[in-house]
Formats: sequence, structure tokens, C-alpha cells
Amino acid sequence: MDSFLGSLLSYLLIYRYAALGVVVYLGAIGVPLPVNAMLLALGAFAGQGYFNVWVSLAVAAAGNVAGDLTAYGITRRYGGAIVSLLRLRRLPFFAALEREVRSDAAITVFLTRFGSMMSPVTNILAGMAGVPFLTFLPSDAMGNILEPFGFLWIGYAAGVHWNNFSGVADIVGAIVAVASVMFIVIRMQRRFLRRYDAEGGRV
Repeated sequence: MDSFLGSLLSYLLIYRYAALGVVVYLGAIGVPLPVNAMLLALGAFAGQGYFNVWVSLAVAAAGNVAGDLTAYGITRRYGGAIVSLLRLRRLPFFAALEREVRSDAAITVFLTRFGSMMSPVTNILAGMAGVPFLTFLPSDAMGNILEPFGFLWIGYAAGVHWNNFSGVADIVGAIVAVASVMFIVIRMQRRFLRRYDAEGGRV
């Protein structure tokens, strides 16, 4: 266990659920914190009686959703002005990416909750693309319940050996992030080809 994670866990044991909520919130808005490893440890602590696993899940899910909504809300409010100022919609790739996020927002938001690196990026894109709040929130909430539940359960089951799974959790997160990107790119390519065929070879 690295020293930073050790310090984080010390604060977690002292300030308990308040520390959990703050750390998860900061991770959701894009601060590079070892949230997944912390959740594994928290699951182990819950197995030893230091925390309640269901309260921990509720706090972690609420922190994630609050962080996601912060990034989404800011870019929903100000993203259009930034996009216009930088003239990003003139870039074909950005315009295609924006259309893609808007077209299948629910599944895109849900899947990227499991790839920690992709979640903050998707929140920003969803805000810029004008994804409706009632589309964003249910998918975000569902993913943010299932994702911490998995880490808490693994930590709970692993007990004192939870640290053996922290590296695996990072690898799984990276794989999910790459898979999410590939999923989005493949759908973009298919839609492009359908438009190309529909317009007789003109896009």
C-alpha cells in the first residue's frame, strides 16, 4: 500500500463517512485519487465491523452522483459558450462525438461509470452536448450504485487481503475505459457509414 493511500485510509477511519463522501466527490469531478482502492479497503473495514456496508454504499453513490452532476451542470450551463468561443463544432470529430453522446446518452453514461478515467470526460461531453437532465441522472445513478457496490463487496469478501485486489481493480478500470471508447467509436463509424450510404456517397 502506498503512503498516500495509507494517509487517505487514516483520514477515512478518523472522519468516517464524511471523509468517504468528500473523497468520492473529488474523484468524480476528476481529481486523481485512488477511490477504487479506498472502496476495497472500506469493504474490508466493513467486514471487521468498523463501517456499515450499506451506509458506505449510499454515501459513495451519493458522492459520485453529486460529483458527476457538478461537472455535467457546469458544462451544461457554460459549455455552449466555450464551444462557440473555441469554434469546436467546426471540427468534424468533435461534432460527431457530440452527436454520438446525445444520440445514445443513457447507455453511454451508464457504461462509462465503470471506467473511472472515462466518467469525468463523459460528464463534460454530456453537458456540452445538452443531454437532458432526466436522461443523464437515472443512468448516472444506476451506474454509481453498481460500481461502488462491486468494489465494496470484493473488499468485504477479501477481508485483510483486500490490497491484493487493488492492482486488479485498476487494470479492470482501464480495460472498461478502453472498451467504452471503442464502443463509442464503433457506433460513430457505423452511423457515419449509414449517412454516407443514405446520401449517395456524400457526407
